[in-house]
Amino acid sequence: MRFASGFGHSRIARNPFPRGNMIKHQGGCHCGQIRFTTEYDPMMIFQCNCTRCRRMSGTASVGAMYGISEVETTGTPKKYTCNGGSGMLVHNHFCPECGTRLYAMPEAMEGFMGIALGAFDDSLQFEPRAEIFTNYKMKWLRDSGCIKESFEEGAVTERIQLLMENLDQRG
Repeated sequence: MRFASGFGHSRIARNPFPRGNMIKHQGGCHCGQIRFTTEYDPMMIFQCNCTRCRRMSGTASVGAMYGISEVETTGTPKKYTCNGGSGMLVHNHFCPECGTRLYAMPEAMEGFMGIALGAFDDSLQFEPRAEIFTNYKMKWLRDSGCIKESFEEGAVTERIQLLMENLDQRG
C-alpha cells in the first residue's frame, strides 16, 4: 500500500521504489505482518512526553516524521483515533495481530505521519532533536545532549514550520 498525498487515503503500488531508488530505512511490527520502507531520512525526530502518547506506548514516545507519500507499507493496520494535544484528532495505526504501535497521522499536521522510532529495524541510528509536552515529562527521563529544542506544550506551529522547510528541501 502506498500512501497518497491526501490525508488518510491509500492506493496499491505495483513498484513502490522505481529502478535507481534505494530503500534507506525500513521496519515494521513485532510479528512481521506489517512492514514499511522509505528512501528518505526523517524530516524531524521528536520525543513526545504527553500522557496520551505515554499511555499508548508505555513510556515516552519518540517519532520520526515523514510526508505520507514518502513511506510505503505492506499489510493492513488497525486504527485507533483519539484527541491529540492540539485538540484535533490523531489517527494511530497498529498491528492487529501483535499490537505494535507503528505510526500516527495527526490531523493538525495533515499530510505527515510520525513513525514510532522503535518500529524501525535499526532504531539506534536515530536521536530526537526536539521534545514536546515537557510539562508532562517523567522526572527520571534525562537528555543525553541530543535535544536542541524543548516545548512545554505541543508546539504544533513550530513543528509544521520545520516540516515544511524540510519538505521544500526534498524537492
